[in-house]
Amino acid sequence: MDATWILRLDAVGDGPRIAVKDCIDVAGTPSTVGCRVIAANALPATLDAPVVENARRQGARIVGKTNLVELCRHADGINPWTGTPVNPLDSTRVPGGSSSGSAAAVAEDEADIGYGTDTGGSVRVPAACCGLVGLKTTAGRINTQGVFEFSRTLDTVGPLARDVAGAALGMAMLEPGFTIAEPPTGTPPLARLRLPHVDPALDAAIDDALRTAGIQTTDVRLPEWRSWVTAAKDLASAEGYWAHRHLLDRSEHLEDRHAGGIREGRDFTAAHVLACRRTGRAASAHLNALLDRYSALALPTLAIEPPRIGEVRRVSLTYLTVPFNLAGLPALALPVPRRGGALPASLQLVGAAYTEESLLALGAHVEAALAADGG
Repeated sequence: MDATWILRLDAVGDGPRIAVKDCIDVAGTPSTVGCRVIAANALPATLDAPVVENARRQGARIVGKTNLVELCRHADGINPWTGTPVNPLDSTRVPGGSSSGSAAAVAEDEADIGYGTDTGGSVRVPAACCGLVGLKTTAGRINTQGVFEFSRTLDTVGPLARDVAGAALGMAMLEPGFTIAEPPTGTPPLARLRLPHVDPALDAAIDDALRTAGIQTTDVRLPEWRSWVTAAKDLASAEGYWAHRHLLDRSEHLEDRHAGGIREGRDFTAAHVLACRRTGRAASAHLNALLDRYSALALPTLAIEPPRIGEVRRVSLTYLTVPFNLAGLPALALPVPRRGGALPASLQLVGAAYTEESLLALGAHVEAALAADGG
């Protein structure tokens, strides 16, 4: 079985090829969410999710439903039931998830755009692992009707593509009429977030890329970061329990880590959920205050290089991504070279809410500068 795909579809025409993560409804096909329990009773969707309908109306071709981590619940891309998509950069390493199949389909040139979902990093992490561009959209900007729910507060839909132009096309498929902004003039100042537990080689790659692009930065440290990570994960766990608790009736058919994760969410009290939401408001206020001073925030997408399959990770794959879900901000993951010809690093650029147009323009500026420099 080709672990990239849950289902391939014949699609005639010459419009862009879109691979749809199998947690997003495509009319006439079931959404299995990579889960045996759901697949056993899944009926074909009667309607396209709005994000799919928008694409079809613009002539896009839906070429298939892609594999994912069961229930969208982890960021490594591994699924023992449906298989694990191959990382095109290094087959021994995880492809990243949960939108693993959409990333692999784009990287293998079997699709021009991959639709993914991002609750804590599930578009940006596979983009970083597979050397792609991935965009986490502003909370609430893209309609999530017809999308399998994990956390109603944190869930977003966004595109994966081979370059920034492809990601901009993906946004236009999701949101008809979307256009990227004009390239930034001069060298807009960015806040360079400095966080603990990041591989120094990845930090260096980010600094090199920004320097090559002629972008001025100011170092900013965020001692609250760990509390933001914890609040985001606890909120997703609590909301995920209410969304997935019915699956515990057949928990023996779930992957153990996901059945355990659902049960853990049951233990969070309403008071704790409220505290997590308050932490999210504080994180949003703090980050937006920075974005009042700087055009964007810059940091790596991953704190470590993509781990090998089965390797114990010292840092969570969503450590540098999930706080921006908590704050509801858009974030772009962009591959950048590393010294010594190693696997690419991934630059994460974060903007103010609803500024995807200018965020993609900034990404295009960096991408062009790296290409001109030979990177």
